[in-house]
Amino acid sequence: PAAPPAELVAVLAGRHRAGMGLGRLGRWDEAEAVHRSVAEDRSRVLGDDHPDTLASHYEVGFALARLDRPADALDVFGRVALARARVLGADHPDTLAARQERAYALGRLGRHPEAYELYVEVIAARERTVGPDHPDTLRCRHNLAFTLGRLGRLEESYRTAHEVAEARARLLGAAHPDTLATRHEVAHVLGRLGRGEEALAQYRAVAEARASALGADHPETLAARYETGVFLGRLGQAADALDVCRDLIAARTRAQGPDGPETLRARHALAVNLGRLGRWEEALAESRDVHAARERALGADHPDTLLSRRETAVALGRLDRWEEALETHRAVAAARTRLLGPAHPDTVAALEDEAHCLERLGRPTEAAALLLGAATPPRGAASA
Repeated sequence: PAAPPAELVAVLAGRHRAGMGLGRLGRWDEAEAVHRSVAEDRSRVLGDDHPDTLASHYEVGFALARLDRPADALDVFGRVALARARVLGADHPDTLAARQERAYALGRLGRHPEAYELYVEVIAARERTVGPDHPDTLRCRHNLAFTLGRLGRLEESYRTAHEVAEARARLLGAAHPDTLATRHEVAHVLGRLGRGEEALAQYRAVAEARASALGADHPETLAARYETGVFLGRLGQAADALDVCRDLIAARTRAQGPDGPETLRARHALAVNLGRLGRWEEALAESRDVHAARERALGADHPDTLLSRRETAVALGRLDRWEEALETHRAVAAARTRLLGPAHPDTVAALEDEAHCLERLGRPTEAAALLLGAATPPRGAASA
């Protein structure tokens, strides 16, 4: 077949670059549309398996992932990976890039065992072709650490994340965003392992480094500060946690507004720490406000809305308003039973809260029956 006109190829390359630029600006809807259009034109002009056509399809997948459409991204990356393996070879960097993004999409869909298997295969190929310290290898190992955590393999997750953090610090520098991202993951796993003091120290260090490198109000800085506040509260330093939460609320409100999801998350943490300090009237008022805002923004059945509703019930109980607390805990338990199933840990915890209220109200027989029912869910029931 005749070679396509050079001018047309150049125009398509320019449109591809424009799509990349839109992505860098965070305009992913527009980027996806541009890349999809270029992919169609390149397919017609250059052929379905031409590397440039596959590059455009890859960028469609990348944009879909950023638009929180992991199922669509998974489909695109799967097709690109197969085509690149056929055209370029199984170990070609572009093939491995598509397979790595496919693994990431699997993780976003909660398909962590499949993501794990794919990450292991890609890491082996990366180490074979470019070595263990290549940035692409380390990025894949970072994602593997995250996936191990989701699979409950916490010691392996910690060990992997710690090794990647050390390698990235050595190769990229201690203050590089990738190094700090992995240190943030190290802190997360330490917290899940019950090593709270170490987790707090890591989160503090990451927050300080991100503030210096990215600015005090950068979302990644605020994410590390939020976790710092959480662990201060858990470790009995609620007054310090309160100060962190108030600073976070101010910063998140500036960035997202008073009803932004991260603003409300910081306000929820504020309510929890007010309770830890015994300031239950304030905790109740804050929890009620956050619950109402989350219900408006997210819906009554969203997990975060139910979490705030439970916090309201806890405060009511601590204020000896047990009838109101019972009503609220009962509503949370009913919602979680409907949404998650009777055997889900969050449902069981809500039923235990309800039983505690019944006991405080002098209704131990009802409490015992409720707990017995929670311990023996209906046959065939399964948690979501």
